[in-house]
Amino acid sequence: MENKEFCKYLLEIIIPDLKIKKIDWLDKQVEINNSERKNEAKEVRLDVLVTDHEGRVFNIEMQTTDQDDIGRRMRYYLSRLDLRYTLNKGKTYRNLKDAYIIFFCNFKPKKDDKFYESYHTYSDQDRSKQLQEGVTKIIINSQVSAEGQSEDLKALAKLMNNEPVNLNKHFDYAQRRIKEINEDPETREKIMLYETRMLEREQAAAKIAGKVAYAEGRKDGVEQGKIDSAKIILENQLNSGRTLEKATEFVRNLKLISDKELEKIVTMYK
Repeated sequence: MENKEFCKYLLEIIIPDLKIKKIDWLDKQVEINNSERKNEAKEVRLDVLVTDHEGRVFNIEMQTTDQDDIGRRMRYYLSRLDLRYTLNKGKTYRNLKDAYIIFFCNFKPKKDDKFYESYHTYSDQDRSKQLQEGVTKIIINSQVSAEGQSEDLKALAKLMNNEPVNLNKHFDYAQRRIKEINEDPETREKIMLYETRMLEREQAAAKIAGKVAYAEGRKDGVEQGKIDSAKIILENQLNSGRTLEKATEFVRNLKLISDKELEKIVTMYK
């Protein structure tokens, strides 16, 4: 995604009506935090942030684990974008830049989920009326059939699922870049370090959730928090391409939960 040409191509096949001439600015792993509430507001780190020739803002996120919070997560990310990027001081709300929140997912879909779904705000009383807020939210889940989509989007689904793609120079580049990253020891070390930090944050979050539950009178809260954390970590390992056996061993070595509790989780994936 760090390549502007490839990123432009992806946006064009996802939202072809935009006619993007060029990508003006692209950054990855962007932190957007509220300095006035740094001890209270949740930190946000966006995967990819892009602006095009018309100043439209695109936030592209990769989600490998379903935590049943995509809608609210999109809402929060959008609020961070608006705070920092979409309206300059001294401008009116008419100058608010269009924003697009795009989530690439590859986890087990819910019933009736589609490969490609876009969302806008409509009137509850009259669905023909759309609120012109300049926001588009898009969810693409590669675990749903891409039948009926363009050849480009079908190829995107294959790429997301680690399947070989033979379509054009853009996917040739993406596959070559992925291979280079996987074979580069220094880059792999950075990825492993990042994954370790993410695991540490997941474990910390589980402990906090457990303490809150315990404080609320649910004495099993701490243990349940560890179980939830172990499940998330196992799913992340599976979504990263590891076998169930290796993913299970990884979680077991963390010593979050007993082998008996881990086996209960693992049986869900057999």
